[in-house]
Amino acid sequence: MEFGILEIGSTNTKAYVYKNKKLINLGSKFIPFKNNYKLDNHLNKDDVNNLLEFAKKIKKQVPRVYAYGTSIFRNISEEELQEFATLLKDKLDIDFKVVTANEENEYTVQGVLANNKYRGKMVVMIGGGGSTEIAFINNRKIITKVNLPFGAMDITEHFPELKEDIVNTNFNAILEYANKLVGELNFKANTMVLAGGDYIYFYETVGYSMEKNNLFSDENIPYLIKFPQADFYDHDILTKSLNKIKEKCLDNTGWWDGARGMRFCVNSIARKTKAKYILPTKINMLIGIASEIQKNKKEEK
Repeated sequence: MEFGILEIGSTNTKAYVYKNKKLINLGSKFIPFKNNYKLDNHLNKDDVNNLLEFAKKIKKQVPRVYAYGTSIFRNISEEELQEFATLLKDKLDIDFKVVTANEENEYTVQGVLANNKYRGKMVVMIGGGGSTEIAFINNRKIITKVNLPFGAMDITEHFPELKEDIVNTNFNAILEYANKLVGELNFKANTMVLAGGDYIYFYETVGYSMEKNNLFSDENIPYLIKFPQADFYDHDILTKSLNKIKEKCLDNTGWWDGARGMRFCVNSIARKTKAKYILPTKINMLIGIASEIQKNKKEEK
């Protein structure tokens, strides 16, 4: 059994393939569907073509590919959604489905819990360019979920200076805006897991150190950052040269346009939930989806 899966998000498209009984992360491609959609309330043709080219590379590796759309695709018209799904099917024989915010939340939580036995309270933040999902977990069960209709790019659009080389706007002014978007969160936990994007990539690329995760063992959650240190990094990234960071990542410069905005999503939620430990990961909903596909394939046999 071999297959590929794509998560087509508001700003990034992620890919995995399942081969030789292993789930392999093929990385992501920056495709700003949401930003370009706002220009005329239609999917941008260049974005769609970029997706097709990216998907072709995945299709060459496995006989079957499944694609899943997140926040931006929940908001487009039914007619355009059908056109997009038909295009993927006709061009590449790829089945497309839009996942709800609740499904994205639950699939991602499956990935967070899949390889550890942690039973304490945990906040899982699923950050994206156009939406933010939060799961509150206790004893390995979801107690409640909060789905917020904003993401890193919404904060960046409100403070476009976040895309410039150095940011002069006061940190607290941007945090206050993020706090208003997040609203009240009535759950507290020492541990906060960052999922839905490649948070480890952020810290490693900028050169921020992370400690070994000593709360529990999980190869997908190897690192830990105490909140005061994470908060320092969130302040410090505003003074780092974004141009120099982009020079190290020429194939992913668009991703960095939203990186600072994401810091305020993380910082606000961590403060509101009193998180002491920030656990960055590469976990996203595709891990949970892959498990479901494997299960369904076995049941079909």
